Amino acid sequence: GARFPASKMQGVKISLLVAVAALLAVAVTGNDDAKTCLETGTCLNTEDASGKAQAAVAANYYDSDDAFNFYQHTWGGESIHAGLYDVVPSMGDGTKEKFARIKQAAALATERLFTLPKELTITKDTKVADFGAGYGGTGRHAARTYGCSVLCVEVSKKENEYNRQKNKEAGLDHLVNVPDNADFFSSGADDASMDLVVSQEALLHAGVQREKAIAEISRILKPGGYLVFTDFMMKKDADRAKLDKVFKRIKLEDMASNEVFEELANKHGLTLEQREQRSSCGLSHFTLVHEVLEEKKPMIKDISPEFIDNMLGGLAAWRDSYQEGLLTWGFTVFRKQ
Repeated sequence: GARFPASKMQGVKISLLVAVAALLAVAVTGNDDAKTCLETGTCLNTEDASGKAQAAVAANYYDSDDAFNFYQHTWGGESIHAGLYDVVPSMGDGTKEKFARIKQAAALATERLFTLPKELTITKDTKVADFGAGYGGTGRHAARTYGCSVLCVEVSKKENEYNRQKNKEAGLDHLVNVPDNADFFSSGADDASMDLVVSQEALLHAGVQREKAIAEISRILKPGGYLVFTDFMMKKDADRAKLDKVFKRIKLEDMASNEVFEELANKHGLTLEQREQRSSCGLSHFTLVHEVLEEKKPMIKDISPEFIDNMLGGLAAWRDSYQEGLLTWGFTVFRKQ
């Protein structure tokens, strides 16, 4: 799929795909946004409203019992993000050791989000938003470490419930706000209210609506505020045909490259300050998660066998794409002018 519709025919193709995805979301989860999209027909116009259907697709996946339990088994329940495997050496060949490495690497990646902006001193008065908050580990880290307030932007109601419970248990619920009606395209935050927006492997789920997500981030950032994020991206010269299995795995038509993100960020008043490429971490991540899931498969009783087999195939596609040099991963820092 093209980054922007180049013709009416392309627009119809994308619209139909979005509509089908929304229909599936309604059928499986009863997602209200997807239902409204279909009833009003607004999701058929990819230029103005299909962000709702895009958000519904992500919510449909992350709200499923299979997906929720999968991340519990392979990440450990604090975060569902990639990590700094290049600074966390192997702890051994056992499943427990691999699992521990995944958790430690993810925690270090979260910490780095908050130390990369060179001119930002985070205090209790700093306002932070986490786009794609998942289990909320990033928000809890910020609240616990800096005493600052955090807005968690997450479409999965199941993950939001889990996040709130973890925040309450940690005594951080007064600092971390977890609304149920926020997404990449409508965060609920006021204009120019945030000092820092962070995101970890989440913006890719915006799909062809990624510009709307960048525009929303720009809207809520204060002048001089930062966007710091990690994401799985395709290299600008990558053969898209070779990434077809990856696209199907994440239910998207394409992925952005570093160059695409920079172009969209510049368009919305964000300037690139720093880019730190650590693509070997992407390969390590999908290799380890695949191994852990495969080794745990005989003992897992709360995930359907079909889901596990599909996930193993998807993880292998990601791993192989990194091995072929088609994908990249790292940290990107933009600043609002």
